[in-house]
Amino acid sequence: MTEHQRLVIVGGGQAAAQMIESSRRLGFKGEILLISEERILPYLRPPLSKCYLTGRYTTDWLLYRSKGFYQQHEVATTLGSRVDSIDRGRQMVESLNTRIQYDWLFLATGARARRLGVPGDDLPEVVYLRGVDDAHRLSNFAQSASRAVIIGGGFIGLEVAAVLCQAGHRVTILVAGDKLMSRFGSDTSSVGAAVPSFFQQVHTAHGVAILFNVTVAEFRKTSSGAVDVVTEGHAVHSADFVVVGVGAIPNVELAVDAGIVCADGILVDEYGVSSDPRVLSAGDCARHPNAWRAEPIRLETVHNAVEQPRSAAAHIVGIRQPYRQIPWVWSDQYDYRVQGVGFADGADLAVLRGDLQSGRFGVLYFAKGALTGAEFVNRPGDFGACRRMMNAGASLTVEQAGDASLSLQALIPRHAAVGFDEPWVPRPSRPHPVRLDPHEVHS
Repeated sequence: MTEHQRLVIVGGGQAAAQMIESSRRLGFKGEILLISEERILPYLRPPLSKCYLTGRYTTDWLLYRSKGFYQQHEVATTLGSRVDSIDRGRQMVESLNTRIQYDWLFLATGARARRLGVPGDDLPEVVYLRGVDDAHRLSNFAQSASRAVIIGGGFIGLEVAAVLCQAGHRVTILVAGDKLMSRFGSDTSSVGAAVPSFFQQVHTAHGVAILFNVTVAEFRKTSSGAVDVVTEGHAVHSADFVVVGVGAIPNVELAVDAGIVCADGILVDEYGVSSDPRVLSAGDCARHPNAWRAEPIRLETVHNAVEQPRSAAAHIVGIRQPYRQIPWVWSDQYDYRVQGVGFADGADLAVLRGDLQSGRFGVLYFAKGALTGAEFVNRPGDFGACRRMMNAGASLTVEQAGDASLSLQALIPRHAAVGFDEPWVPRPSRPHPVRLDPHEVHS
């Protein structure tokens, strides 16, 4: 049925590669053309702020699939190029002054780093980490410098801080808000702040200076070649280089110019279909309905970049396979892996599971007695169990959540699908205990 159809994929990340893999596996027999602005084949971005910065890995190590994969699946690749426009009426895209017809167009254009927009944020020593070229710039600075200032207390900033700190750098983190990892934790109780507070103490114990409620006003290049980070309170933090991680903006300009409906992302349905039935989208650039939320959401996660294209690929071969999975994320910092599933906002109760002092614990969130989300530090079994239970609609009581002697895996319904395994990344080594003050963690 699809032998004479052409699928054009725009993008160079995990969602683009997954669309190729899933389309072929589900029986798409037509042409597939990949067009990417990246100079290399689709690659994994999560390691860029983690182990890739250590310099122990090659660029080929990042590739989602090797060159042979694209040859085997008869995929034509055009790298280092961009799609300039979409003609939806004629079902054509224009790239390198060449018009290419499509039967299906898949937009996996991803997102770009949000810029601070202050004077000096275009200095060479100010790095916005988003792609492999940014990672190479950062690695070069790290090899020849000793002082780093990081703007932002999210995953990217904290992961980079952990790598630099372990390499012997003096690191200062400036956070606009009043806590780290704003996507984690809730205001339901002191327990809800356990995970961000834990990682604040971990970083501090490793020598990282963290300042909260700080707004950057300017970057200034000094006569010695360093960079001064000037805040609105006129404080000055000097560094050899700066890393900025303050969020991302979806790349929707191509879709907007083509008249495709967008709202902080390309709006798609549960099959990845946009307002144009021949144009699909997935990954960081797409906003989609979610069974656990009243409004569509946009997710910048590996899980989303893998599972959403699977539904889109099924759609183009005539299979109804809606994307209905609970979101999850992870981060590696030092010897700790933190994993979150579901949502903490809207919860009215937070339950602690395990021992904070051991560095192996979790916080589970409930709303009106129903589990809405969970966060775990070095407890992968509990994380996997919660994810499978939530996807299956299984119940978990508050008492069960707080009983660390009870195996959550034993409560998983037999009909619960395993789903997508964790993405390929190096695992953290055994937990590195850090002495914590329980009162400070719960404050």
